[in-house]
Amino acid sequence: MVKINTFLPVLVASVFLLAFFSLQIGFSAQTTDTATVNVSVSSKVEISILPDVFNFTSLAPGDVGPFLSFQIKNTGSVNVTNIFAYVDTLDKETERPYGTSNASKYSAGGVLLIKNETDTQPWFLGRIEWNLTYDVPNSNLGSAVAWGYFRNTTSEYLWAVSNGTNNCTDGTFAIEDDPDTGSTDTRTPTATDIVNEGTSDGYWGLFSVNRATSPLYGYCVAVYWDCTKIYIYKYDKRANFTSCSNSEYLQADYLAPNEAHNAELTAYIPLGMPYGNLSQAILTIEATGV
Repeated sequence: MVKINTFLPVLVASVFLLAFFSLQIGFSAQTTDTATVNVSVSSKVEISILPDVFNFTSLAPGDVGPFLSFQIKNTGSVNVTNIFAYVDTLDKETERPYGTSNASKYSAGGVLLIKNETDTQPWFLGRIEWNLTYDVPNSNLGSAVAWGYFRNTTSEYLWAVSNGTNNCTDGTFAIEDDPDTGSTDTRTPTATDIVNEGTSDGYWGLFSVNRATSPLYGYCVAVYWDCTKIYIYKYDKRANFTSCSNSEYLQADYLAPNEAHNAELTAYIPLGMPYGNLSQAILTIEATGV
């Protein structure tokens, strides 16, 4: 009797179905989809000084400090323009520091100078020179009611102020072209090509120095109403000082977001400065959003 093996077809069918099932898994379909994402940046006016700490150490009278580079960077989201700079000298140096050995009576802001990307020289950020309380021998001061010296690292230049109708805000400002040697020739301040450009807020008379031979050529000089001090500046565009025609912006053109303006800072130590730390200064950079 012949036995028929019925198991074999079932086994073959099972293998075929397994193979077919595996084949179907290998060719399974894939799908993708997309989504729309919107991001909106709000308007923000912001600039940053990088770095934001500057140290000038071990400078002797007559020294020029190193030039320290920094950036004024637009870290906001809109263009900025009309960038200007000033220091807090007027807040820190509130009384005549002459005749003292206390260095902290002097503001560090008074010895700081700034240089922008196109400058060929650095400019004082905000220097005060005070009137002297004694007569200067061999001087020719005319009708001056107060006088003193503008001092850089090597020389001193005699200046003088005269009253106007009201006080020193509407009077005259004069300065000697030659470094002081003690002779009358170097102690005769002149007001030639120094223009009184009006009174600001009743406290300051603003003068532009336009005489090319003057040590303050290109500067603005603000004379305090009571004649006790003068304030020397270039890039200070605060409301009290902006109307002087020699005051300028560090950068007037717009600065786009993430762009930077490069500048340098240095220090001039005049002769006769006392030993020690000057009163710490704050450098402020301002800009307008557009």
